[in-house]
This record gives sequence, C-alpha cells and structure tokens, in this order.
Amino acid sequence: MEPPRLSQIWGKRALGSVNLFILGRHSKFSRVVQKSLVEAVRAQSVDAVFFTGDATAQALPEEFKTFTDLYGPLFSEQPTVAIPGNHDTYTHQTCRSRAMEDFLGDWTGSGNWPRLHLVNEEIACVAVDSCRAGLLSSGKVDKDQLDRLDKMLGSQTLQGRRVFILIHYPLRGRRGEPYGPAGRALSNAREVEEVLLRHADRITAILHGHEHHGFQTELTDGKNKITILNPGSSGYAWTPKTDRTAHFNVYTLNEGALTTERFRFDGEQFSPEPGGAYATRR
Repeated sequence: MEPPRLSQIWGKRALGSVNLFILGRHSKFSRVVQKSLVEAVRAQSVDAVFFTGDATAQALPEEFKTFTDLYGPLFSEQPTVAIPGNHDTYTHQTCRSRAMEDFLGDWTGSGNWPRLHLVNEEIACVAVDSCRAGLLSSGKVDKDQLDRLDKMLGSQTLQGRRVFILIHYPLRGRRGEPYGPAGRALSNAREVEEVLLRHADRITAILHGHEHHGFQTELTDGKNKITILNPGSSGYAWTPKTDRTAHFNVYTLNEGALTTERFRFDGEQFSPEPGGAYATRR
C-alpha cells in the first residue's frame, strides 16, 4: 500500500488514512511477504491464477501501479482472473470509473458483470462483481447481474467444464452460518446463494476474499452443496506471537475431484500448512 498525497485525502480516504498510517494498520501487511508469495506461486507451475480482490487499500493509482509491478509478471505467465475487492472500489469515483481495470484490465476482462473466463477446455471461471462504494464495507450483486449470472451458469458454453465462482464477499462464515456483520457483508447474499444452488452440479467451488483469516465451509440447501474456500490474506506480515501470517491455496482437479493444498508463510518462505489445508484454523 502507498500513502496518499494530501490532495487525495478526502471523504472515506481521510478515515482510511488515519486507520492505516496513524493507528498503524499498514504494519499488518508486508511487501517482502508478497514478493515471496510471487516466487512461491511460480514454483508451483500452476495452470491458472485466481485473484479475489483487494489489490489496494484505498484504490489509489499509485497502489494499483505498485501491485501491477509486483504481480503483473506472475499474472502474465498463465491464464489469470482478477476481480475487484471493496478496497479497489473504495470511492464512488473509483467505483464508477472501474479504476482497477486501468491497471489490471488484462485479467479482469471488460463488459458487463458477471464475466466468463474459459481457462481451458476443462475449467471455466465466472467472475462476479459484488463491490460498491460507501462508508460501510458492505456489498451487493444487483438484480441485472444476478439475472445474467443465472443465464450464464445455465448456458451450453459451460457444458463439460468445471466452474469456479469468484466473488469477493463471503456468502457464509466459517461454521456455515450467514456471513456478518451486515456492515461488511453481502447485503443480498441469500439471493446470490439461490442462483448458485440452482447450478450446483456445475460449480466446483466458490472462491472468495474479504475475510483475512482463511477458512473452508459449504453452501447447502439440504439437497445440493457447493464448497466455499477462502485462503485468507496473501499479504499479511508474519506475526509469530499471534500466529498470524499470509496464505495462498493451490487447487488440484483430478477426474472432477477437488483437493486443496494451503501454503503459509513461516517468516522465511511459503510451505504447505502443517497437518493439511486449514489444520491450523488460522
């Protein structure tokens, strides 16, 4: 993250800058860790990269440029899909202008949301934009986008492909309960869930961000179920006293079955989470 210039500190950014640079929240994140993550992901020789938002803290052009300088070379090495987080649509102006796409447009795509990315002949990614500007950190998927999502998931284009849903906001908490509190949740999560559950047979997993502490759970209506996965923050500074650190996930599909390997930063490098994915409950 980059500190704003005085001319950029107004409205929500004034409050955010106090939190980040006066109260010290910026120290919870580390560029050193992010550089290590880039190298660790490269070492995995993955077929695709999925990024679920919050490239920036306050949607500043300088932040987007710093992010693109660091992650752009990695993103360009294989198919990559990126969606905005609530911090990337921080102000009404950056939300309306889709500022993130000025820097990450090669990976966000363009046009109406949701956006369909055909990763290869076996895998597709449906990217949903759930973010909006406002003083609170809540999100929403509007009705038009929901209607397009329903139609997209039912289309013949996806026949025979395993589908990953990318959405920034969690639909469910770590125990499977509706995610909250309301001020930082998806306001119409239940409507989104209804659409996704109609197409559960096509969806391999829902991948989200927003919540910095990773967890896995599932979305179910008693008959259908969809795995929900959140690796947690990829840019956390390593804090051994509280066992807080950065993570990323590697997903493997074998004959349609999904397995997850979670990597965590140990102060020097990223390595597989001891005991298996989410065993540390951090």
